[in-house]
Amino acid sequence: MDNGFQFLDIILLAAVAGFIFLRLRSVLGRRMGHEQSPPEEKARRRVEGHKGDFDEGPKEDNVVLLGDKSKKVESSPFAGAPLMRALNQIRQKDKTFDQATFVQGAQSAYEAIVVAFAKGDRETLKMLLSETVYENFEASIQEREDRNEEMSTDILSIDSAEITEATIEGSDAEITVSFEAEMISMTKDEDGVVIAGDPQPHKVHELWTFARNLRSRNPNWLLITTRRAH
Repeated sequence: MDNGFQFLDIILLAAVAGFIFLRLRSVLGRRMGHEQSPPEEKARRRVEGHKGDFDEGPKEDNVVLLGDKSKKVESSPFAGAPLMRALNQIRQKDKTFDQATFVQGAQSAYEAIVVAFAKGDRETLKMLLSETVYENFEASIQEREDRNEEMSTDILSIDSAEITEATIEGSDAEITVSFEAEMISMTKDEDGVVIAGDPQPHKVHELWTFARNLRSRNPNWLLITTRRAH
């Protein structure tokens, strides 16, 4: 009988010990916020917690990102690029300069100049071109008129307009924009026969450079060179 009771006590003690072990495990097994997370979990949390760094939406000042004290903030490898440095210098000298606004204006100037040259609109060209470029354009228009030729250009689309170069010396700034456009351009002789171009759309990729003295009260950037992109 005593052996039977002793065996029963052992079973009961084992059950109690197992229950206590499970309870302790359920409590101690939880992370309390001070222990190290597995490397893969820390990496995942760091990425997920920094989505706001790349979002354009508003950020709240009272949001605190956890697990990030050891992260080093590294500058962009493009921060010191010549193009960005030049644009920043232009912005410092001309507080009204805005890159996006400039590109929009350059695109409008591109369309106006291409169409004005085809029509022989000297007044428009004079407002948008440097003196040297205007003289070259005007000479071409005059030769065309002397031969009784007509030129027509229809810009179907401007697929891209992007700043590719910028320089500044003193107050003289130059910015080059790469244009990719689709257009139809033709030149006809006095009998209406197409002698250059064709009625089919074609792609054009050109680099136009605009210049301006940043001290000038005239806000216009004038076209100083045009060339085909290779």
